[in-house]
Amino acid sequence: MADREIALEGLRTLCNSGVTSFQKGESASRRSTREQLFLRDLYPAVLDAEDNSPWSGVVFETLKKILLGSDGGTQRLRGGYSVKPTGKNYIINEEEFFDSRFDYDFTTVKDSKTFWRGGELYERPCGWQRFALKVLDKYDGNKWLGNQHRETRSVPREWPVSYHGTSKGGAEGIIKEGYEPGPRQKYGRGIYSTPYIAEAEQYARTFTSEKNGKKYKVILQNRINPKYRHKYNNEKYWLIPIEQGTSSHAEREIVEKAIRPYGLLLREV
Repeated sequence: MADREIALEGLRTLCNSGVTSFQKGESASRRSTREQLFLRDLYPAVLDAEDNSPWSGVVFETLKKILLGSDGGTQRLRGGYSVKPTGKNYIINEEEFFDSRFDYDFTTVKDSKTFWRGGELYERPCGWQRFALKVLDKYDGNKWLGNQHRETRSVPREWPVSYHGTSKGGAEGIIKEGYEPGPRQKYGRGIYSTPYIAEAEQYARTFTSEKNGKKYKVILQNRINPKYRHKYNNEKYWLIPIEQGTSSHAEREIVEKAIRPYGLLLREV
């Protein structure tokens, strides 16, 4: 089973940057060269990393073919693409970033029940290990998360679940062509995610752990605000639109009110 140290390696992979924690005991001079990464800044950091990744270009071309129906639903991604680091170095406070109370090991789980979140079907990440992110009381209340005292049913004002999310820039134009003209045309640019863990796994980054030499895939588990979401390809792909020319500050506000990561998922491959 993966531990917090390997989860930190997964975080490095998602951010395509150096990531350590205060708990690692680096010297003050070394820490001063790093930018502190707060949980609310995680998605912008991940999206910036994906915007500059050669792997993302392959992801977007594949996703475009799927959405436009030109791959017959058979094309799958393969790894092996080199990724140039962003050059950024982050440091986190693990006590404020992770929340072990809500960690969950789905690696041997096979669901026989139907689960609902936000009034929509919730496909749990069976086969994966979740490291919970410390999101309680970090936003405008906790209604978007539902509550922990229920199993299969959803509760009012809860947001549905999605997985991963692809980059806002590289995905530009994926949906622009091949659909009817009109307002939808401006929705090519934005943040893509999916309610299906198997679909998200196609676009997952893979890393080899420095700790144990094993390979893992890493994905973000999100809650998504249905007010800002658009569905495509038989509701398989969800898009949070971000129009061209939106300032970085406005983008951050859109991300925060529309899609929030609450779990880091790892799967040994």
